[in-house]
Amino acid sequence: MGKSKYACIVGVTTATRVLTVEVNQSAVARTWFAILSAAGEADRGFYNYHTTKGTDMAQPSYQGRFIWTELLANDPSGAASFYTRILPWKAQPFSPGSPYTVFTASHGKPVAGAMALSDEARALGTAAHWRGYIGAADVDAIVVQATQSGATVRQPAQDVPGIGRVAILSDPEGAVFGVYRPLHDSGGAAAADSDFAWFELAARHRETALAFYQRLFGWQLKAPMDVGGGLHYQTFGLGGQDFGGAYTIPADRPMSPAWCPYAGCSSADEVARKVVAAGGGIAHGPVSVPGGGRIVQFFDPQRVMFAAHSMAPAVATSAKPATKPAARSIIKPAKKAAKKVARNKAKKKAKKATRKPAKKQAAKRVVRRAKQKPAKRKARKPARKPARKPARKVARKPARRPARKK
Repeated sequence: MGKSKYACIVGVTTATRVLTVEVNQSAVARTWFAILSAAGEADRGFYNYHTTKGTDMAQPSYQGRFIWTELLANDPSGAASFYTRILPWKAQPFSPGSPYTVFTASHGKPVAGAMALSDEARALGTAAHWRGYIGAADVDAIVVQATQSGATVRQPAQDVPGIGRVAILSDPEGAVFGVYRPLHDSGGAAAADSDFAWFELAARHRETALAFYQRLFGWQLKAPMDVGGGLHYQTFGLGGQDFGGAYTIPADRPMSPAWCPYAGCSSADEVARKVVAAGGGIAHGPVSVPGGGRIVQFFDPQRVMFAAHSMAPAVATSAKPATKPAARSIIKPAKKAAKKVARNKAKKKAKKATRKPAKKQAAKRVVRRAKQKPAKRKARKPARKPARKPARKVARKPARRPARKK
């Protein structure tokens, strides 16, 4: 398998609970009922089943969106062990002896399922794979439209009592996907619980493949983006929110068209390390992607393609309260003021320390001078006064007085 590049990964999918109908129908119905009950759907009246085909009302929130993800494995037990080692998932059979494995995330709700690939599917040449189920208000109409556009029916539309209606198809290039109509529209409430961030299609011809799905589900296609190496990546979504992308498989890479889901995780780099330790192989990454975060594509030990996506740390910190900058602006001046006070105190202490010796020395000098000055003054004053005063009086008075009398 070859590596591929990605232009962006954004958006969130819905997570309505749905299981396959490739096993005994009554057993699946019981399994679905219990899983949906655990997810809280039963409390919202999920099981008011009706068989009316088509509707004149507005399309439900799940229309055209991936609402459940499922692994078809050669060894479900081994697959469960692998994925619970690399992701924060837990795996357990629905009930003792049940052929269906349910993956639950840390929040305790089901996020994906796993089961054995049937002998019939193997006979048709189907390899182990992950597949997504796309919501549709009228499953039968989608099946008819899909077959008219070149799709192949892998499993005809069937009613699962208490659950809804499901069909399995492969698009004109062979990529497998499911179509599912639940009995209750959760109004998008399950979107927040989804642990899958992105769904990606590897196609032989990206343009024609996306045109096929656009006709079926009304997907809004963005302009293709050049990601280098002659590859172009094109995203799609609904309501202005992208939830998937597609690219053309390079001619020199022996890769079959297929869908690849991206599970959300805290660190794509950590997942990559765990994949290698658990016996898987890295196909691409970990690498940063436009739009935020990092991704890693890998193969599980059964050579099934899967991927993980973690958001960038910057996205997480942007959601923190905006009061921190204000707090910093208050704290910094206070710290500066405290530092100035400390510096001034230190300077004063230093000055005092330097002044004290100087003062002592000055005092000693003053004392010495005080002791020396009286002796000098006494010696000088008697010598000067008697010598000057008599000389001036005797010389001036006799010379002036006789001159004035004449």
